[in-house]
Amino acid sequence: MHTNAMNTAIALSLAALLGLGACGNATTQQQSASSSQAETQSQSEDSATSTTAAATNKQSIGLEGVGNARQLGGYVGAGGKVVKDGVLLRTASLGEATEEDVRRLKDTYHLAEVIDLRTAAEIEYDPELTIDGVKEVNIRIIDEDALAKETEALSPEDQQKMDSDNTVEKLEVIKKLGIVGDQMYINFLSHDAGKKGYAQMFQDLLALPEGQSLLFHCTQGKDRTGCAAMLILSALGVDEQTIMDDYMLTNEFNAKLIADERQELLDSGMKEEELDGIMIARDQVYPQTMTNALDWLKKEYGSVKGYITKELGVTEEQLTQLQNKFLA
Repeated sequence: MHTNAMNTAIALSLAALLGLGACGNATTQQQSASSSQAETQSQSEDSATSTTAAATNKQSIGLEGVGNARQLGGYVGAGGKVVKDGVLLRTASLGEATEEDVRRLKDTYHLAEVIDLRTAAEIEYDPELTIDGVKEVNIRIIDEDALAKETEALSPEDQQKMDSDNTVEKLEVIKKLGIVGDQMYINFLSHDAGKKGYAQMFQDLLALPEGQSLLFHCTQGKDRTGCAAMLILSALGVDEQTIMDDYMLTNEFNAKLIADERQELLDSGMKEEELDGIMIARDQVYPQTMTNALDWLKKEYGSVKGYITKELGVTEEQLTQLQNKFLA
């Protein structure tokens, strides 16, 4: 397969595998999740459900056409200070944002910059939303050239799967390439593209004007975006359990979508025990994926901050600047 054709296959595969355009209405998902929990949980679990719903509502930024749309504000960071509300925003793809969403981002959150963490292939498939007066930055976490070479080296059987219309088969191949799976965050963080991309993200955070916000996103707002959120919160001194809790909120924001996707896979003939292996590539997150990344960071660098300073080039002085800028 020629390189251009291969890149097209990658684009289409990523679109299918990463649930491109499937994130849907964030508000509806949130309401559905809360309703479903209220109907199915026993009285003894109501307290935990209420706590989760409260956390979901607190972090939501209230967008209608953008999935997994939330903020990092309210978490306790260094020195007991709290991450400022409405300044650090994370979402899924913005392609289906409504006019009201755009107005809210500009007027309520004073959005200054959008960092798109997707590949060129994903953006071509689902063009980025242009917002007047808002800076747009594309940061690549996945090296598409390296991915194309790895894809070209696949067996003929796997290349046929990439060209097929069978989403499950495409998922199997993408997992082999390391784009998804419980080691994928380690791949993001260890490869040169990820290091360069997340380093640039921190420089953009340092340059963000006071009183304005920055939004970062990928396709589903859960993996590349989840790693970005983990790095940012770690730099601000937020504890690991809170970071994990924030990471897992994806499943609350995507609750209805996840339920629909799992049912669709079951209806297609997939076995229950096979679902988790597929859903990690769709709109669901699993704690082990982030735990693996955190464990790797601590083993290789002593801490997440060790990685941020040693690999991303953020100095101790700049860490202090970030904390002064984003904590109150």
